[in-house]
Amino acid sequence: MKKYVGLMLIVFMLLGGLLPVPVSYAASVSITQTGQVVTATNGALTITYDLSTGRGNLSSAGVTILANFYSDYAVSGSATRINSYDPAARTASWTSIGSDEYGTGGYKLTLTSNLNSGSTIVLNIYLYADIPYFLTDMQVQKGTSQTLDFLEPIASQNLAIAAGSNKKVFTTPFTNNNDFGVAPVNAFGSFTGTSYWVTSVFDDTTKNGFVAGAATVKNWVSAQYLAPASSANGNLTGFSVYNNGGKQSGTSVSSDKFFLGYYADYRTGLEEFGAKYNVGEPHLTWSSGVPVGYNSWYALRFDDLTAENMYPLVDYVANNMQSKGYQYVNLDAGWEMGDGDWTPNAAKWPVKVAGENPMKSFTNYVHSKGLKAGTYINPFSVESSFLDTTIPNASYTFRQAVLRDTSGALKTTYIGTYALDTTHPGTQQYLRDSIQRYIDWGFDYIKADFLDFGLYEGNHYDSTKNGMQAYRLGMGIIKDKVLAAGRPIFIDESISPLLPAAFAHGRRLGCDTELGVTGGGTTYTGYERQAFNAAASWFSNGTIWQYNDGDMEMVDNLSGNGSNRYDKNQARLLTNAVALAGGHWLVSEQLSAVPDDKMDILRNSKLLQISQLGKAAKPVSMTNFYAGGEHSPSQLYLTDTNGDRIVGLSNWASTAASMTVTFADLGLSATTPYYVSDLYKGISLGTFTGSYTQNFADADATMIAISAANPSLPSAPVNISLGKTATASSLWSAGYEASKANDGSMATRWNSASGQVSNQWLEINFGTSTTVNRATLKEYGQRATQYQLQAWNGSSYVNLVNGNRLGFEKEINFAAVTTTKLRINIQYASVEPSIFEFEAFQVSGNSGAVVDQDDSGASFSPYHDLRGQIQRMQVFKPSTSNVPRIDIYSYKNGSPKGPLTIDIVALDASLNPTSRLFTTTILPVNFPTTVSLIPIYTRLTGLTANGNYGIILRSPSTVESAANNYFGMAYSDSNPYANGMERLSIDGGVTWTTENSGNRDLQFTVYK
Repeated sequence: MKKYVGLMLIVFMLLGGLLPVPVSYAASVSITQTGQVVTATNGALTITYDLSTGRGNLSSAGVTILANFYSDYAVSGSATRINSYDPAARTASWTSIGSDEYGTGGYKLTLTSNLNSGSTIVLNIYLYADIPYFLTDMQVQKGTSQTLDFLEPIASQNLAIAAGSNKKVFTTPFTNNNDFGVAPVNAFGSFTGTSYWVTSVFDDTTKNGFVAGAATVKNWVSAQYLAPASSANGNLTGFSVYNNGGKQSGTSVSSDKFFLGYYADYRTGLEEFGAKYNVGEPHLTWSSGVPVGYNSWYALRFDDLTAENMYPLVDYVANNMQSKGYQYVNLDAGWEMGDGDWTPNAAKWPVKVAGENPMKSFTNYVHSKGLKAGTYINPFSVESSFLDTTIPNASYTFRQAVLRDTSGALKTTYIGTYALDTTHPGTQQYLRDSIQRYIDWGFDYIKADFLDFGLYEGNHYDSTKNGMQAYRLGMGIIKDKVLAAGRPIFIDESISPLLPAAFAHGRRLGCDTELGVTGGGTTYTGYERQAFNAAASWFSNGTIWQYNDGDMEMVDNLSGNGSNRYDKNQARLLTNAVALAGGHWLVSEQLSAVPDDKMDILRNSKLLQISQLGKAAKPVSMTNFYAGGEHSPSQLYLTDTNGDRIVGLSNWASTAASMTVTFADLGLSATTPYYVSDLYKGISLGTFTGSYTQNFADADATMIAISAANPSLPSAPVNISLGKTATASSLWSAGYEASKANDGSMATRWNSASGQVSNQWLEINFGTSTTVNRATLKEYGQRATQYQLQAWNGSSYVNLVNGNRLGFEKEINFAAVTTTKLRINIQYASVEPSIFEFEAFQVSGNSGAVVDQDDSGASFSPYHDLRGQIQRMQVFKPSTSNVPRIDIYSYKNGSPKGPLTIDIVALDASLNPTSRLFTTTILPVNFPTTVSLIPIYTRLTGLTANGNYGIILRSPSTVESAANNYFGMAYSDSNPYANGMERLSIDGGVTWTTENSGNRDLQFTVYK
């Protein structure tokens, strides 16, 4: 209620003796009114408001942050703003609100402008003791109903922070279809001036900064307007927090609440913003840990997301990943009939168990392996083919349930579907039924995508609702169904707004990792785009959302995009982003095709432990990424449960760089010695005081732990090839000698002679018998397409490991050999081979696969007929009980319809299959058109040494084609492999025959 002074004071005031009237209600909150000026302070912030002008100032520690701020609104259909500074009679009042989750000793200051034009603007400011933020909202009142489409509680033509030399703006996109951005205050680059949900203006050197955003998102879209400074490190020339998005009508229309604060460290401010948003509308809580597992999207999608392809992946996760903490196997888009019918496509998911839905059969199978199953939905749009379909359990067609624009036309989306009206009873029934089916089928995780369609404005069935209110209705239906399931089901949002956050456990931070972007004049790869969005989102993890989702982890990127595979350095750059994003580790790879050295990343216990902390790493320094065109932040850190600082270091520039981590920046002592270790390699880097410097030869990343206690890790192994005699098959020119490949420098390299592309080799002569079990090749470019790592046996070279790619860094681990010479023989390359460094090591306890059975050195011919019922099998005898890998030699002719499936089977005495031990599928996009080595990482154990086994090649979903769009293999009729033979089936594997009297073999290699 309004506070009046006593009668005597009123008399004095009437006589002209105007006196200040202080009113203090808590130790740290004080509100005074001196004449027409109201002053409110909470010990950290001061707000002064002049009732005679309808404007105010916000200041802190002598800095006027917002000067002459005001409030305004707009009536729908009018471009005119109605302002608090328009002619009016104004009053101030304040009441105690006590203590709550926002703070203690709180007061609500109400500033009322009764405008001469007939409406009233009410600005509420909520202050709490000794905290650097306040909350605010506004109401617009009138005796007759108004329709409003814009409310702006706080607006100013000036925003200032304390003096600094590196002032920037931090901006948030509307949804994760777009990007966070940072830019200098006077040069916004690609930023257009509108930030959604939250923003910050800060100095990256001093870290002090202003943070403003939505404290609630109940009825409107929440945004901030920023106008650039006129000079470097100057004040912004415009700022506001406002609501828009649709319309609201009535005699009293309210805004949502806003948060405004000023901090010594803007990062603390953003974290507090996230925590206080969660007070107003808590996210769904999750107690079952960070989701770790597999997602199909980048490996298998649309036509390729079939039962034929997915069941083997379930087995692979269960057999090879589950022991490392992998729990989920998630289906992304493509299994369904389409947007509008979330039932399985029978052509891709036929009935597996009589009388049981194929999705129920799938989840049962996943659960039988001790794993959890996830699925996907695009809930708020429908494809054109379903428009005239009656919605099940409703009396409406989808056409009737689609949102209309103001002319009555159906609202289309940017993916060519139609936006559903979530206020329509038909849409609501459709949402309930779709989610209930997922629950009944047994899914444990639901990814809800393209949620921005639910925010579309239009003529809603319920005309009192705008886009935000309709969105909340739709998301509320999904949430309520899941919460009523009686068991934990994780909801993950994608292509959704940062706020509201009450309807899910997690949210995607950026767009798809495969999609790059151009911003501020710079083109970013998809994985750098993912990285800068993750770096900008640390504050939402564990506050706004339970867990951030940094999209999927990929280390090879073979499946789905065979021409764009990652080098090891690229894999580490993305891995840093995903592991440090805070709340998801979902791998999307054709797992059986992931090479061992990259699989080591996916199975790295320390990286997995960090990803399961549920913590997000914050940037040490915020670069001007996207909006300003600079690279993603290079240093991010978090604190492990034992107090260790985990630091991700990422060099995004394609040049050499040195990166220094200053311990004080991480909250550590500048004078205490700390142990530093490399988490990718599992080695100690030494003891350092004050700082640690990491050198990068090129774009690359690492992750280090800085520990007070000794982690007792081994030191880096010694490169025993360094300085030894090196020779090569040919030489490009002076300066490219073989010796340049073992001189320890990434600035020099060996290169073969001009025109010498095939069968080029590089040899290291140790000069004496030397035990070695690891070789690391660092290639210039991605040139080699097939190679052999070989060891000298005293009279000839023998193959240790074959392969089809080297790249920036290829680490090859193998069972120890004692030899005098090691050689890399590059059989095929795209251009003249070139190697920066050929390193060799003897690593204690190290081992790896080596060639066991191999006929690949013989002369072979290509032949393609694998399709439908035609299958071919190579019989082999492993010499040990382990088959960690096989190589097939295959190709595609034209465009096969389906994938190539590879099985390893046990055989009976008649060499007929008795049981299937391993199955994988590889998509046509990943096959060349000429015979090539295709490695398959089977990781099989428990076989019978010298028993009979078979490698089966088949493609049952590839159909007969006049153009012979089939898969092929390489064969020889000269019996190059004495311990087996090729066999043929023309009836889908029911019966098998031996061809050419057992003298025919397929080209293959088996490892032990």
